[in-house]
Amino acid sequence: MTKQIHEVPENYEPTVAEAIEFYKQGYSRNKISMLFHKVLQEGSSFHERLQIITQKGEERWVAAGGKAIKKDGEIVKIFGTFQNINAQVVAEKRTKESERLLTTLIDNLPINVFIKDKDSRKILVNKAECDYLDTTPNTLIGKTDFELYDENVAQISREEDLEVMRSLKPMLGEETINVKKDGKITHFLTSKIPLLDMDGKAYGLIGMSMDISNLKQKEEQLRNLINVTAIQNKKLINFAHIVSHNLRSHSANFSMLLEFLIKEEDPNEKERILKMLSSASDNLLDTLENLNEVVDISTNVNLDKKSLNLNEAICRVAQNLSAFLEKNKVELINSVAKDLRVMSVPAYLESILLNLMTNAVKYRHPLRDPKILLQATIEEEGIEFIIQDNGLGIDLERYGDKMFGMYKTFHNHKDARGLGLYIIKNQIEAMGGQITVASMVNKGSTFKVFFNGKNE
Repeated sequence: MTKQIHEVPENYEPTVAEAIEFYKQGYSRNKISMLFHKVLQEGSSFHERLQIITQKGEERWVAAGGKAIKKDGEIVKIFGTFQNINAQVVAEKRTKESERLLTTLIDNLPINVFIKDKDSRKILVNKAECDYLDTTPNTLIGKTDFELYDENVAQISREEDLEVMRSLKPMLGEETINVKKDGKITHFLTSKIPLLDMDGKAYGLIGMSMDISNLKQKEEQLRNLINVTAIQNKKLINFAHIVSHNLRSHSANFSMLLEFLIKEEDPNEKERILKMLSSASDNLLDTLENLNEVVDISTNVNLDKKSLNLNEAICRVAQNLSAFLEKNKVELINSVAKDLRVMSVPAYLESILLNLMTNAVKYRHPLRDPKILLQATIEEEGIEFIIQDNGLGIDLERYGDKMFGMYKTFHNHKDARGLGLYIIKNQIEAMGGQITVASMVNKGSTFKVFFNGKNE
């Protein structure tokens, strides 16, 4: 068999030197020479996997073993074994090459890949998974999600693992959320596939997760854009109705007055009709000015918001209204912190404060002096400004859906135009904020304005 492995004739009898020459030059020949010398000198045995080149020039992997035979304490011969393991080694090399190829492929995939055992402990992770967790494979191997993520997230993941291994059905393309120990939130598109043994039983699972946080952010931006577009479209339709109704009314009024003027022969009556035409013209100009003001807010998409001191803005408006407030015996209580700032367009902030403060006075209760309380609180995403009065109040059950409509009035007041609340609502929403109202008839009203943007 040894001669067959070396591809030599049956009668071939080599010397030790000739036998060593069969080993491939380099590592294999140097190694066998050293081992042969050592067994002769020390009597130690050996067993190595080495390469030979047969007499016909073929390279083969062999398992060569040697053991010293002693007589009277001296080494008299060497007993050896020789085995052809070429097919085994070639198969192992191919397996290792396949593993290396697979590892290279998995490590360069732009998704997180991991393998877990039945206890959901990671037994393999790729480079993307390590990069995401900012650690190395050796650190991750053997760990569960409870050691890596928020407890609630880890519990959900464990339940998914158990279900996949129990049902033997893959979980494909599920949106999941990972919250790391540092609080960072990541949206993933996750798949989990059961790992089956020869008996068809699950002994773990393969997991793949693709980071879709940017896609979710784009989706949210798109959703917000659609919402804004829908709101703007609704405003446009309402505006069109307002324009159509108001201008048609003015047009009809002009037509009738002109018709009366043409037919009228009495000079005094003609003069009265001309005065009515002049008044109608003034009213039309007022209407056009109001509509232009609304258009300016709706079409201003490049708002330059600044960090403004809210308390100082309130003081300026109060100073501008000092005579008005004094005349109406208004008690103004400003509890806003002196260093509190809001993100706002300067002109819009003044308009909001001016409208809300003057409304609180205009719609005061006839049996008590006006009292206005101004407050502000810091919220997670911005500042909430609160203005509370003790005036007439508004029946929200009756007028709630019309509260911020254009030309909507709820009290008989000579200066009421029904435009102020509509304008400031548009200004606030244009800056990304919102306004709400709570009110009780004869008790007063509380307006809350949310200014979006971190306090600076």
